[in-house]
Amino acid sequence: MILSITIHKGGTGKTTVAVNLVYLLQEKGKKVLLLDLDPQGNATYNFRKDIADGTEIKEASDLFSSNGNRKILSVSPNLSIIPSDPDLKEIERYPIESIKTFRDNIRQISNDFDQVIIDTPPTMGFGMSAALIASDFAVAPVIPDAYSIHGALSLLARIKEIQRDQNPKLEFLGLLINQFDKRSQAQIQVVDALKRLVSDNVIPHAIGAHVAVGYSAHNGQAVWHEARNGAHKIAAKTVKTSLDYILNLMEARTK
Repeated sequence: MILSITIHKGGTGKTTVAVNLVYLLQEKGKKVLLLDLDPQGNATYNFRKDIADGTEIKEASDLFSSNGNRKILSVSPNLSIIPSDPDLKEIERYPIESIKTFRDNIRQISNDFDQVIIDTPPTMGFGMSAALIASDFAVAPVIPDAYSIHGALSLLARIKEIQRDQNPKLEFLGLLINQFDKRSQAQIQVVDALKRLVSDNVIPHAIGAHVAVGYSAHNGQAVWHEARNGAHKIAAKTVKTSLDYILNLMEARTK
């Protein structure tokens, strides 16, 4: 299965969700491939300690062309990575046929894994479209702010276009509310508005606004690893509950 973590807005926790899904899948004994399509390379950076300098590997931009037979980097027995690279900044200039090449390449590679997680770029461009056209599922982290309703609606419209014209098998699992402060009336109003507008597309478990989430990403580990104090344990529980819901939903929809 191929799952894209996607939203055309930066700072929503897209990479945090992708990386923690990778950790959770590994713990469940799944063989996982992480594909970092974001030119910023934050998902790749998260595993920096495990990536050997000078290792000849396939990079994300290679998937848009038919050349190159370099190996995929194995980080652990259950995790491999196709890392971000500087050439991803140029893919918007690639011919439209490159999307089909990407789709064929990643689908072929996916046969060797239980799950492929794609961290997409935070723009509604070539890279994001290519990922959605190749994916079986997609999920979108959103922060409930003044712009999230418009962003969510435009993303859903784009996904419907791709489902209609290019990938009818793509299933949108929902909007994952992230950095949610239950004390904020403004955020509560935004979440309520999203539920009214797209109720079937809002995941029923939100990730709270916890410092521990960002701290864990900085240290290159899952949020629930070494959760020692009460606040960290609460953060770990909300993240793990949300991600378990996503994985269970994918499993249920593939039966």
